[in-house]
Amino acid sequence: MEINSLTRLKIELDSFKLLVTANLVGAALTLAFSISYGVTNLIPFISGEPIEPRQLPFILILISGFATAISWITRSAELMEEHDEITKGLEEIIKRYKNKPSEDGLDSSYDDEVIGIIVRCLAFYRKNTDKINELKWGGRLTGVFLLATGIPQFISFIDGSYPVNSYYVLAQGFALVSSLVVSLAAWYVPVIIKRFTETWDARLSLADDANEKLKRILEGTE
Repeated sequence: MEINSLTRLKIELDSFKLLVTANLVGAALTLAFSISYGVTNLIPFISGEPIEPRQLPFILILISGFATAISWITRSAELMEEHDEITKGLEEIIKRYKNKPSEDGLDSSYDDEVIGIIVRCLAFYRKNTDKINELKWGGRLTGVFLLATGIPQFISFIDGSYPVNSYYVLAQGFALVSSLVVSLAAWYVPVIIKRFTETWDARLSLADDANEKLKRILEGTE
């Protein structure tokens, strides 16, 4: 495999990292909103005051958002750790051989290292296929949660019923708009993840076919 091909592979891995990071950001915002508004709505319950029926759906959404955010942060962090190890290995190979004179050619150690990285990439995807697919649902759930909590606050902010501190009106407005923007972006993340999974599913299929063919050759059945 040429250095340019490895560079394209690195770009692809970096793009996946951005997707996971986007999920982390969405999960972190969901967690922050859950804590911020959840505590406010649960104070009456903790102090023994009755909770109004209209508050119950909102509280349930906050609790669900908190649990989902914790789960998605954990899953995303696990993916990031293993993914970064592969990316660092790929970067080292590119740096080591990128400036090597073309007339020298690339020796067998280069081929071995490249094959090793490709095998690690395939193994990573095969091992984490379920987690990667679940990221799609995580993005959608994050989008739903932020919309469910952000739209009512945005409406209240516009009509003047939102409790705004005059000193922080710009910051509060920016926070609300940001949550709505992130929620809309979270709906697009699954589309990108789907493209990523389709690409790697095809590669896994090719690898499995090659392994099966090699097995038949070694067994003398082909």
